[in-house]
Amino acid sequence: MRHRFVRRTSRALGIGAAGLLVALLAVAEATAQPFVTRHTGTFNGQQIEYVATVGETVLRDANGTPTIRFVTTSYVHADADPSTRPVLFVFNGGPSVSSATLHMVALGPKRLVVPQDPTLPVPNPPGMVDNTYTVLDVADLVFIDPAETGFTRVLPGGRREHFYSVEGDARSVAQFIEAWVRANGRESSPRYVLGESYGTIRATFVAGMLADSLPLDGVYLFGQAINMIETSQRAKNIMGYATNLPALAAVAAYHGRADRNGLSMDAFIDEVYAWGMGEYLQALVKGRDLPPADARRIASRLEALTGIGADYYLAHELVISKVAFADELLRDKGLILGIYDARYTGPSPEPGKPRADPFSKVLAGIMPMLIEHMRENLGVTWPMEDYRASAPDAGAQWSWNPTGGIGGPFWDYDYQAQLSRAFAANPRFRLMIGTGIYDLTTTVGPARYLVAKSDYPADRVFLRQYEGGHMAYVNESELQAFTADIRALVTGR
Repeated sequence: MRHRFVRRTSRALGIGAAGLLVALLAVAEATAQPFVTRHTGTFNGQQIEYVATVGETVLRDANGTPTIRFVTTSYVHADADPSTRPVLFVFNGGPSVSSATLHMVALGPKRLVVPQDPTLPVPNPPGMVDNTYTVLDVADLVFIDPAETGFTRVLPGGRREHFYSVEGDARSVAQFIEAWVRANGRESSPRYVLGESYGTIRATFVAGMLADSLPLDGVYLFGQAINMIETSQRAKNIMGYATNLPALAAVAAYHGRADRNGLSMDAFIDEVYAWGMGEYLQALVKGRDLPPADARRIASRLEALTGIGADYYLAHELVISKVAFADELLRDKGLILGIYDARYTGPSPEPGKPRADPFSKVLAGIMPMLIEHMRENLGVTWPMEDYRASAPDAGAQWSWNPTGGIGGPFWDYDYQAQLSRAFAANPRFRLMIGTGIYDLTTTVGPARYLVAKSDYPADRVFLRQYEGGHMAYVNESELQAFTADIRALVTGR
């Protein structure tokens, strides 16, 4: 892939326009000249010339005070008609982390080389290749780093606590999207948002916030978390154990601890979900009123499906948490499973030592490759030590408004209703939900349950499953499937 540096003024790039943003009047402006490069690459078999821009956008409040400086990376087709060319805004989760993972492993024009065998070590550094699967053949891409991640910073006129909240974080991203669209003259372009993990909550709120001003045409929720109120495995939350059962069964089958009885993996997951949301859920409802013979029968069935002994289930009210499952399944081999991707295994920690997720060996290579890409390919000269993979102290300081308090996203709030606003605002709006079947964080069952309990138009909702974990696109075959599904979403095919 070739590239060359191009110097342009902010006016020529369309940066510096002002617009009415969501909920308040904010001005988007560039405060420093962007880093602009031109490249040519082949994506999905098509040779594309595109412009990469790493640039700043400052948002101001209604009083004209600068509150936050977004730094984002965009890849825009150099010659396509902007009025019809879709734009896909992309961010990861956390809260709150940068877009580095989706940028460098899934959707950017360069991607990490990840060994396809989970048992193999990841080279250090892992290396990069041209990402021929990215969707630049059909859509422009804008990678968003939320407040205090990447190079994005809250300014003295802003309050970090505002941006460290569900609504404040989402509102700033919605404002940025509207500012970017208006500044770049893309009001007529089809607009899509893709969020991963916590980013699915952000995407849901963004879609709702933009419904009245700049409605989206679609949202892709990858590793969705918006119904965690119902499906998290809190104590005595029986729905959380029923919905998450298919993930345990899929992982057990992958490791040879469950027999699919000749079924395909998809059919096996279907069967487990049906039993889990039927007979198993009813047994959990009965609790101690369940006759002992029925309890033993349920426990035996759980053993066959998950590879965890019936005695364990009988001793633990017929349930096992996802974390306990990851520690128990291969205990006889002295191994634990990855939580983000349970295909990955590692040695059980010594007593008193912290648990190290085996999938972390893949994550470790992302930042070095992003820094190399920004320096060598995108011409960024800012100090790379200033780039933050995650927002400082966000985990401890995040405010889960509107639920509030330490309850986090698990209090009673209808997050998914935000998407109902997006469906109502645009009759073309479509929703795609994708999940890795070996993910033990955001699992396949809750995604199905979300759709089953929603009021979304059935013909505009699409469920997808991938052979992988929380970041299933580390599998090249699933990356190809993932990007093909995004193409289908943004092209309407």
